Amino acid sequence: MERIISVTDLVRHAARIAEDVETTGTIYRITRGGRGSMVLVDEDYFDGWMAALDELRRPDWQAAWAETSRDIAAGRGRSLDAVTKELGLEGSPDPTRRAPARGAARLRGAKARPGAPRTRRRAP
Repeated sequence: MERIISVTDLVRHAARIAEDVETTGTIYRITRGGRGSMVLVDEDYFDGWMAALDELRRPDWQAAWAETSRDIAAGRGRSLDAVTKELGLEGSPDPTRRAPARGAARLRGAKARPGAPRTRRRAP
C-alpha cells in the first residue's frame, strides 16, 4: 500500500508511521509545500532496490538478463519452495512481514515514571 502525507503529518505521527512501515510495508510519499519531497520505505524494500541497482551497474547486465530469460522460457530453474527447502529455510517467518525490533526503546527520566508531568525540553 502507498500513502501520501505531508512532512507535518510525518512529524506529528512519526511513531505510528514507523510502526506501519515496519509491520505492513506501507510506502509513504512525503510532501513538503505540496510537492513530493521524499519516500519512506522499510529496509528490506530499500535493500531490494539497491541490489537491483547493483545488478544494473554490471557492464554485462543485459547479457545476464537475456540468459536468465532464456532459462525461464526453457523451463530451467528451480522453484522458490525447492530452494527454501534446500537452504533449510522452510518454516521460516513470512518474508513479507518484518518482526518488531528487538529491545524496544524505554522511556527515561520523568517520562518513565507513571503520573510524572510531561515536559518538553527545548534545544539549546
